Amino acid sequence: MKNEAMIDACLACFAACEMCATQCIKLLSEDHLRCIALCRDCAEICALCVKLEERESEYSHHAMRLCADMCSACAEECEKFATHHSHCHECARACRECAEECMAY
Repeated sequence: MKNEAMIDACLACFAACEMCATQCIKLLSEDHLRCIALCRDCAEICALCVKLEERESEYSHHAMRLCADMCSACAEECEKFATHHSHCHECARACRECAEECMAY
């Protein structure tokens, strides 16, 4: 049985991470390099979780545990910039929600 709440959270997180990484790249600041890297990694694992869940992979739960860890790390990094950049604030929020859904799986 597919976990629609997790799929929705992963898709929202994927979009927020892609947007955040793109906006941070435009800042041309070395301070945001880790944020960019984590956002890109987080977006990829979120997409993978959706794919595995949609194909009912027996390994979905393994990917979701990793996704929860990566989302938490990305949220923590984005929160460092959240007061100055709305894209970082939104990304951190989406990452926290995704981590919660993946941990509940």
